Amino acid sequence: MGLSTFHSLNTAARGLEAARAQIAITAQNTANAGTVGYTRQSAQLQALPGVHSNGLFPNATGAGQGVEVAGIGRSASELVNRQVRGAVAQSGYLQVNAQAYSGIEDILREPGDNSVSSAVNAYHSAWQDFGNNPGDTGAGTALLEAAKSLASRLNNDTQSLKDQRATQSGELQAEVGQVNSLAEQLAVINGAILNTGATGGSTNELLDHRDQMAEQLSSLTGGQLRPNANGTADYLVGGNALVSGEIIKPLEVDSETSTVVWEHRPVNAEGNPASAGIDGGSIAGRLSVLSEDGPLAKALEGYSKLTTDLAEGTNGALQKAVLYGPDGQELPDAPPPFFTVGEDGTLSVAITDPSQIGHAQSGGGALDGSIADEISGLGASVSNSWTGFVSGVGSASRSALNGLSLSVGTESSARASQQSMASVDRDEEAVNLVTFQHAYQASARVLTAVDEMLDTLINRVGLVGR
Repeated sequence: MGLSTFHSLNTAARGLEAARAQIAITAQNTANAGTVGYTRQSAQLQALPGVHSNGLFPNATGAGQGVEVAGIGRSASELVNRQVRGAVAQSGYLQVNAQAYSGIEDILREPGDNSVSSAVNAYHSAWQDFGNNPGDTGAGTALLEAAKSLASRLNNDTQSLKDQRATQSGELQAEVGQVNSLAEQLAVINGAILNTGATGGSTNELLDHRDQMAEQLSSLTGGQLRPNANGTADYLVGGNALVSGEIIKPLEVDSETSTVVWEHRPVNAEGNPASAGIDGGSIAGRLSVLSEDGPLAKALEGYSKLTTDLAEGTNGALQKAVLYGPDGQELPDAPPPFFTVGEDGTLSVAITDPSQIGHAQSGGGALDGSIADEISGLGASVSNSWTGFVSGVGSASRSALNGLSLSVGTESSARASQQSMASVDRDEEAVNLVTFQHAYQASARVLTAVDEMLDTLINRVGLVGR
């Protein structure tokens, strides 16, 4: 049994439809070449087999029935996308860590004329000058000013560290709110994917949007996207579902422990709100910065130790000192403490009158400066301890910056792989457009040829003899 002439019409029509679909997809790619997150699309064509007749004498026509568009594919790789999400999670964590150390170094200003080290050296030098000029009002006044300047520097820096900690806490709250907002959007996208897929529509643009949401969530939480068979995807944080289909489980910050917990408040074995287990992204970075052994806590500890060393060292030495009156006689009252430390760690100079500064031992006389010299001698150990702390901060800061630099390189490499696969090349699309245009013209030419054949068959056959 031969092929019907009308069979070729159907084949040509399907060719036109396929070429038209390819041109439409090329137009979509070209229009979105600059759209962030857009993934290049392509028509998935498949050949239609020939018609096979059943019966007593089955046979096939031989030629196929043309082509059809089986679907619209995305030039995306879940493996590459997963690598990008992992890289942005690592970069998010290290970025927060590096910024925290940078902020601490800005507060330290070491080395420099306005640094704590400079103020400590000036303070102990003032004690040395006072010891060389016992009872001199000018030297005593200079000592009090140096002490006040040092106390002010320590107190201001400590407050700056506390302000930085408050800023980090505020950023943590904001980012947890952002996670919940992204989770809601992802749940809505899941619903749209289900509805669109059920009606046979293309979900490619929805999948692009979903991947963008997942990347932002990974940058914040370091979680994992888990695609489902129905086209939706769950998002897991700490092994638990933040988003499951169209259902979300929001997060919140526990103000008492400064940890991120589930809003529905499951408890751990100790009866406390269970941590969400965020171990990546900028949120994990902020939790690390705010932790008891984080950089801010260690910096505050370094300032607290210096404050304590100064107060205890100076006041301890003055416990052995005595005061002398204007006529050189030893006074019965012991000199008052030089420094006081408040409950909040604030350092204050307790003496306002230079004559109340102890500088001599009992029996040493009014010109004895041994106690002042002893306090001046404490400067070396105090400075060495502070220098060790500053060096530790600098070393940790360099390590954080190096880690961030490596992570940024890894992220750039992963994004390059993603872009090489998913991005739109306008030149390539222009070439494809010409190719598909010729395909359309070729199918149209087949249609024209068959039309001419039918015209001859219908209108010209049977004219003989008229």
